[in-house]
Amino acid sequence: MTDYNNLDLHVIKERIGEFASIAEAKSFILSEEVSFNPLKIRKNAKETAEFLDLLNRNESFSFDGIYNVDALLQKADKNIMLSGIELKNILVFHNHCNRIKKQFTKYDPELSIRDYSDSLNINEEIFRQIENCIDNSGEVKDDASDKLKSINRELEACEKDLYNRAHSFIDRHMGSLQETSIYLRNDRITFLIKSSDKNKYQGYTYGSSSSGLAYYVEPQSFIEGNNRKISLMHDREDEIVRILQHLSYLVASISEQYSYNFECLLNLCVIYAKARYGYSCNGIIGDLCEGEYFSFSDLCHPLIDPKKVVSNSYRLYAPYQGIVISGSNTGGKTVSLKAIGLSILMTYLGMPIIASKAEVPIYKDIFVDIDDNQSIEDSLSTFSAHISNINSILKNADERSLILIDELISGTDPKEAQAISLAILDKIKELGSKFIITTHFDDIKNYSYKDEEILLSSVGFNMETLTPTYRYLEDSVGSSNALEIASRYIDDPDLIENAKNYLVKNKSEQEELLDKLSKQIEENEILKDELNVQKKEYEDLHKQYQDKLSEFEAAKEKLKADYEKKLNDELSDILSKANEKLDDIKDNKEEAKKIVTQIEELKTEDTKEEKVEFSVGDNVRIKDNEQIGVISAINNDTVTIAIRGLTVKAKLNDLTLMPKIKKQETRVISKSYKRVPGEINLVGERVEDGLVMMEEYLDKANASHMSTVKVIHGIGTGMLRTALRNRMKKLSYVKSFKDGDYYDGGSAVTIVEFK
Repeated sequence: MTDYNNLDLHVIKERIGEFASIAEAKSFILSEEVSFNPLKIRKNAKETAEFLDLLNRNESFSFDGIYNVDALLQKADKNIMLSGIELKNILVFHNHCNRIKKQFTKYDPELSIRDYSDSLNINEEIFRQIENCIDNSGEVKDDASDKLKSINRELEACEKDLYNRAHSFIDRHMGSLQETSIYLRNDRITFLIKSSDKNKYQGYTYGSSSSGLAYYVEPQSFIEGNNRKISLMHDREDEIVRILQHLSYLVASISEQYSYNFECLLNLCVIYAKARYGYSCNGIIGDLCEGEYFSFSDLCHPLIDPKKVVSNSYRLYAPYQGIVISGSNTGGKTVSLKAIGLSILMTYLGMPIIASKAEVPIYKDIFVDIDDNQSIEDSLSTFSAHISNINSILKNADERSLILIDELISGTDPKEAQAISLAILDKIKELGSKFIITTHFDDIKNYSYKDEEILLSSVGFNMETLTPTYRYLEDSVGSSNALEIASRYIDDPDLIENAKNYLVKNKSEQEELLDKLSKQIEENEILKDELNVQKKEYEDLHKQYQDKLSEFEAAKEKLKADYEKKLNDELSDILSKANEKLDDIKDNKEEAKKIVTQIEELKTEDTKEEKVEFSVGDNVRIKDNEQIGVISAINNDTVTIAIRGLTVKAKLNDLTLMPKIKKQETRVISKSYKRVPGEINLVGERVEDGLVMMEEYLDKANASHMSTVKVIHGIGTGMLRTALRNRMKKLSYVKSFKDGDYYDGGSAVTIVEFK
């Protein structure tokens, strides 16, 4: 079994184990092995997702106070009598089973976790008997049986009689007593009598006092009563033993069922602990998918302070077989490698991950080679070779495997290390395994850049603070930044400057170009984040506008309803007065008819809907489809309306006049476009998104009277480059386009010239 501690899986298990109330559940979580059985993986993910959904719906659960009663059940099964305390503990366990079974009956019976609660065996009759016989302190109740109840009643009467007689004895024989107290010796009533009178009352002597001046004496007159008391006490103990034996026999009859009950509660507690961990960190259960390609959106490493590390989106998709991550020697690459590997393993174990969305394939196995001395908390990497481990990986991996290697071969001559690394990379590709490899070797970067089946990526580095940004940049190359990091620890500036001179001499033009493209990609990523913030602000403003519009429409409808009600009330009042007037002028029919006619005309005139006048420039809404636009022309009862760049015609009767809209939102968006840059970077964008982004950029560049611009699209599979150029041919303001020259980026860049 592969050890995944170098992915920090054991630390995650310890954190999740803290949420387990049952000791055995915590032990299970800490020792649980990763299974690559698809059925087991899907079962784990489904169960935790169900429990997590219940927690997100504010359902509460408790497994506190539940502990393993298997030892007690086995004891009863061997016909060994259980004590009252032990029976009480089993009764408590039964009550927990009953409570949890009842709680889960209110949830959807189709839930997988219902299988555990539905499987709980509840024997009410047996535990009703235990409850009737054992009190909360674990003692047998005085009325546990009719016989015991009778014995206790007789014993109480016997003891009462003995104590009454004892007090009377003390009153009558004060002169013979050393002390006026009643003493019990072997549960028998005795008195401390002076040595001179010890034989005066016959009976039995049970030793002397510490001074030797008095003896504990049981007078002859108390022997029969004491004998009766002892006999009743023995009868009581016999009956208690009989009751405990009977209850133990009942427990033995259900020992197998309740042992299984503990397994069910143990499984529920394990799932609950995983779900509770996910709830505490706002985690999700990744979607299990077919194939060998994964995708994580906004993924965070669960063990790193979110204030120090950013979330990243990682994906492996066709036609790529693997990912090579380059960048600074400060832990950023390792964080990305561990975040991906750890998240996949956690998903297999049904443990929530911190991401907004995830699609996780089911691999046959996952092989890992990471330096155990790596410290992601210190943001410093150490390098050591694991040739024997890599050899074992290459022997066992196949096309359904995932291989994770941190810093492929280091600690030896760089030229030899790079040669071995390239050979290993060739072998992994030959096996067909999916892989993620981190490196700082230029030969591996160049190899990956040329290979269409390898997705070359990097991690960001802050040159000002000389610390990793942990930003993952897809389809880019990262520099090791060794000189910059060294300058942080070496005080001699001349030494650093001399090293830079050596580096410039040995650096190829291709490497310089890759460095330039990498920096541009990181800058564009930062710009993209800023645009996303502005987009969110725009969406918020748009929502505020829609809310205000809804409020306006609601207020308008209310005013209309209030006006109609008021009008109807006034008309009813007028008609009522008119009828009264008609009664007064019954003899004058002409006058009455005239009044009625006036009233009807008044009603007709007042109920007419106020005619709305429309004019060019008005904001209107089309009643049928609720679209909103601006009137651009009016021809009799037909109007032309501009709606988001389209022109439609409609009848005046089909329109509703809208209030003038303040254009304050546009000021927020326009800030980003005061100056149009001379190039746009579309590397890593999907074809559909790239086309939209390019056309928007070219529109603005042309409107700004620029003569030429650069469109950076990379080489990759060539799909994005072809699609962009086909679109350029159709743009009327594009005069020509061509590949960039060598220093511009060659075929990875297109130079566009405007008319």
